[in-house]
Amino acid sequence: MDIQRAHKEFVQDLCDQKRSVYTILAYQKDIDQLIDHLLKAGVTKASEAKVDHLVKYIDKLYVVDGLTPKSVSRKINSIKTFFKYLAKKGALEENIAYQIKHPKLEKKAPRILSRVEYNALRETARKDSKYLTMVEVLLQTGVRISELAGIEKTHLDLSDKPTLFVPKRESQKERIIPLSKKTTDILQKLLEEHKHKESKYVFSSKSGKALLIRNIRGAMERLFEKTGLENVTVNDLRHTFTAHQIKAGVSLQTLSRVAGHKTLATTQ
Repeated sequence: MDIQRAHKEFVQDLCDQKRSVYTILAYQKDIDQLIDHLLKAGVTKASEAKVDHLVKYIDKLYVVDGLTPKSVSRKINSIKTFFKYLAKKGALEENIAYQIKHPKLEKKAPRILSRVEYNALRETARKDSKYLTMVEVLLQTGVRISELAGIEKTHLDLSDKPTLFVPKRESQKERIIPLSKKTTDILQKLLEEHKHKESKYVFSSKSGKALLIRNIRGAMERLFEKTGLENVTVNDLRHTFTAHQIKAGVSLQTLSRVAGHKTLATTQ
């Protein structure tokens, strides 16, 4: 099969799968660049491509284009997806791309908010009870942003020993997280303000549906900017919770269970 024709059919297949516009454009650009390299090497048919061609192309990404390991890894994903498609279509005798390995990526150290930053963020969020409650729950329970979005009113027990129930999700076990008095008070205030709102969710849209994760992330990022916090993500609030709990003397076993880590090694 002509490699340029194969590329067009691959893109059409992505469209048929109803992949997002951004995903399709990214794949299209990545494979365009690969094919340009292959054509210069005299490869016009998919079956003529060899592992050596792919290795030299990846070397070029590093040496000539100056890409980072993370960017190269993303392009390798595109290459692997393209060649998997070609093998499935019978355009290749074997999928040569499986021999290409991803570069090892350095793990970025988590950003831990100091007590000053921690309190400054709360102060910024205080103008809106919903956002203040989100910040408080994220910092005081260590829940993931997806778990925050899915909190239902029935998941809360705000009695003498207040807790938050986090239901089982995919590979994550259900868990019960104790709530501090401050977090409980803020949650009770929000629920009281929204008591006439018909929604099962603690954080809901005007239509009563759970807030979208991207909307929560966007709101948090605006709060970070207003507070003057740099290089902070929503997930860093989870890291901050973990770090402050360890400093307070909470055992790793207990913390691992509360945070919903799959293994103790993740907590460590």
